Amino acid sequence: MSPVFSTVPRIHFGWGLAAELAPIVAEWGGRALLVTGRQALRQAGITERLVAGLRAAEVEVALFEEVEPEPDVTTCDRGRQLCREEAVEVVVGVGGGSVLDVAKVIAGLAKEPWPTREYHSGLRQVQPALRAPKGGRAPTEAGLPLITVPTTSGTGAEVTPNAVITDRETRTKKSIRHDSFLARVAVVDPELTVPLPPSVTAHSGLDAFVQAVESYTSKYAWPLTEGLSLRSAELIATCLRQAYHGGRDREARTAMSAGSLLAGIALANARLGIVHGLAHPLGVRLGLPHGLLCGVLLPFATELNRNAARTKYEVLAQVTGMDVAEFTRSLLREFGIPMDLRSAGLHRSDFADIVAEAMDSGSTKANPKQVSEADIIHILEALTG
Repeated sequence: MSPVFSTVPRIHFGWGLAAELAPIVAEWGGRALLVTGRQALRQAGITERLVAGLRAAEVEVALFEEVEPEPDVTTCDRGRQLCREEAVEVVVGVGGGSVLDVAKVIAGLAKEPWPTREYHSGLRQVQPALRAPKGGRAPTEAGLPLITVPTTSGTGAEVTPNAVITDRETRTKKSIRHDSFLARVAVVDPELTVPLPPSVTAHSGLDAFVQAVESYTSKYAWPLTEGLSLRSAELIATCLRQAYHGGRDREARTAMSAGSLLAGIALANARLGIVHGLAHPLGVRLGLPHGLLCGVLLPFATELNRNAARTKYEVLAQVTGMDVAEFTRSLLREFGIPMDLRSAGLHRSDFADIVAEAMDSGSTKANPKQVSEADIIHILEALTG
C-alpha cells in the first residue's frame, strides 16, 4: 500500500496565540463546549480568560472540566451528554493529551447513539455477550468541528486522529481511531506551557522525544514523515533540559511545542513502536504517567531494534550527541526517574496479560523489528530487576 499523508487542515503556531482563539472558534459556531482538565487551567487563570474571550466574541460557552489523567470511557460519555444537552456546534479542547483525546471523542461521537465503550477497541475483552466486532464500532455519523489547543509539549494529540482512552471496567487502555477525530484547527501557543511544573515538563517531553524516535524508526516511516520526526528529535534533544530547568524560557518552550507538534504529525502518519505498545497496558496497571513509562522503556526498545534500523539509530545519535539509549538514560537520571518498575507494582503475574495486549497493539505492529512474546518478556524482566 502506498503511503498517505494527512494532517489538521489549519495549524496556528506562535507565542501568545491563545488570545486570538475566540474569533477562530466563532468561525465554526456560536455554541461551544470548552473541554479542560479538573484544576490546572482554572488555577492558572486560563479558563476564565478563555471563557471571557469567547463570550466577548458572542460565542455561548458550556464548560466540561471533568477530564482526569488516563480518562475513562465514562468521562467521554458525560461530555457527550453535555454536548447534546447544550446543542453544541463546536468543541474546543484545551489541555494536555488526555483532555484533547476526550475532546476528540466528544466531538467525533457527538451524533452517535452508543456508549463510548462500544467504540473502544478494548471491548472485545469483555464477556462474550457484550462483544462488538474486533476494534469496536466505527462511527457512522459526521461529528462536530473540533479545535485543539495543547497546554503541554508531549503527546502531539492536537494533530492526531486517535484518542487514547482507558476502560477501567476491562482494565484496557486503547486508541479509538477515526478520521472524524482529526481537528479542523489546531492552535499551538507555547506560552500556555509555561505554568507546567518540572515533573510534567519532563514526562511530557520524554513522551514527545519517544514519539519522534519511534515514528522515525517505524516500518511505516517514509521520507516525508522521517523529516518531521528527525527535526522533532533534534528540537527536543536540544531544549528539553532547558525547559525542565527554566520553565519560563521562551526559546525552550517554543522549541518543545514545535517538536511535540512535528512528532504528532509524523506519528499520525507513520505510527509508533513497541514502547507505546507496552506503555498502554503498563500505564493502566501501574497508574504511572505515560511519558515517564515511555522514557523508561525507550532504552530497552532501542537495544531490541538496533539491528533492524541501525542506520537510523546512527543518525539519531548524531542529533542527540550520543547513543539514543544512553541519551535517554541520562535524561532519566537528571529528572530523577528510576528505571525499575517493580516498586511501582509490576509483577510477573501480570506478564501474560501485558504481553497479549502489547502484541495486539497497532504500535507494536509498526515496530521496525518484528516483536515476539519473548522480546516483550525480556523487557518486562529487565524492568523488574
